[in-house]
Amino acid sequence: MSEVAPRKPGFPIGLTIATLIAFAILCGLGSWQVKRLHWKEDLLARIETLKTASAIPLADALTRADKGEDVGFMRVAADCAPETAAPLPLVYGVRDGDIVWRAVTPCRLAGQAHGVVLLDLGVVDALKGQMAPPPRAFAAPARVVGVLMVPKTLGGDRDKALTALAADKPAPYILMVETATPAVAGVTPAPLPAEISNRHLEYALTWFGLAVTLLFIYAAMLWRRMRP
Repeated sequence: MSEVAPRKPGFPIGLTIATLIAFAILCGLGSWQVKRLHWKEDLLARIETLKTASAIPLADALTRADKGEDVGFMRVAADCAPETAAPLPLVYGVRDGDIVWRAVTPCRLAGQAHGVVLLDLGVVDALKGQMAPPPRAFAAPARVVGVLMVPKTLGGDRDKALTALAADKPAPYILMVETATPAVAGVTPAPLPAEISNRHLEYALTWFGLAVTLLFIYAAMLWRRMRP
């Protein structure tokens, strides 16, 4: 009686499809990190330029923003009309490894399309390390110089404060105060992050490396499966 030859395994269609999907995902993540790398390099270049840039009037910057120009990280100067301060939620943050709370208050703008701009005055010195302090009122200084930033890049409770000011048509930027006249007692201006990391190239190489490794593993499994 003749022996039956062992059946040769078929081509692994399911494994191939799963490998291609995983490969596409890994390459997509690597490409996304490359895009983030270009964005971060542009951001760091803008911040470096900011260090020596002169402040322009806030009204001019907001006019340019209304025309579609990105004025994020632009240094501006603004005069705030006198107004009784109302308590607003403090904004949680981390700076130099410590929990900090940042003071925010509206700056009333006279004769402009946007009635107010929300000021981030800086870190409240007495609240470092504390948990969930209650809202506090801070009067807007008469004049401020600072950096405009998009709210979504900052997070925290600034969006809540902007919602509370909706009737005043707030400017779509937060003014991160560098200097205030008069200075706000007990608050230290901290307009920019203490350190901005840029490890996107490392992340991109990691994802692309995983994609190549996946192909090698698939090829090795296929060779073992299909060899005589």
